[in-house]
Amino acid sequence: MQQVYYFANSGRQGDNNSRGIQHPVTLVNWRDSMVWCNALTEWYNAQRGTSYECVYTYSSEIIRDSRDANAAACDGAEASSTAKGFRLLSSDEYELAARYRDGTLWTYGDHASGDDSGACFDDGGILGGMGMSTVFGDYAVYSSNSGSSTAAVKSKTNGYNALGLYDMSGNVWEWCFDLSMTSRVRRGGGWNSSASNLQVGYSNSVSPGYEENNIGFRFARNQ
Repeated sequence: MQQVYYFANSGRQGDNNSRGIQHPVTLVNWRDSMVWCNALTEWYNAQRGTSYECVYTYSSEIIRDSRDANAAACDGAEASSTAKGFRLLSSDEYELAARYRDGTLWTYGDHASGDDSGACFDDGGILGGMGMSTVFGDYAVYSSNSGSSTAAVKSKTNGYNALGLYDMSGNVWEWCFDLSMTSRVRRGGGWNSSASNLQVGYSNSVSPGYEENNIGFRFARNQ
């Protein structure tokens, strides 16, 4: 069978140490994550008989190669707003999903996702007049409770938010599609992050070619 997709990094289940299959994939860069979404779309079509369009293209061609020689095409990717294939979340989508409570009330930006009892980090001005949470570690895998490694997805068995989403704060940083200068946005914090990175209102950005054992991704699909 002819190979169609090519990746700069094959990824790893968990961090640099051997971990179980329930651990999130790490050591993939933004380009790998985007190309993987296209690959999943075409695989899904072949397996399920669907006809979802791939979201990511360059010069109208589906992007199928994240290796260094194709970096410019990846970095110039266009994301279709109408294609129904699998894709990365936007930064705004990630934050809204992490902060959602009931559509009227939203979790404050200095909390960990799912924990509405208080802030996970105090930068000198805790929002909403609330105090510090004493239980945000029940929702997030981070430097103080990770044992220096990733954890299985949903390891915080009661640590889901109002949408039923786990690990929106902690375990691994997650790539978003958004461009920030020449970098790509990541959100959520990772297993070796401080509490400040767990805040649902916090994000930063790194090179699209950067890969580390605390960065993975979450994918979505338009209905």
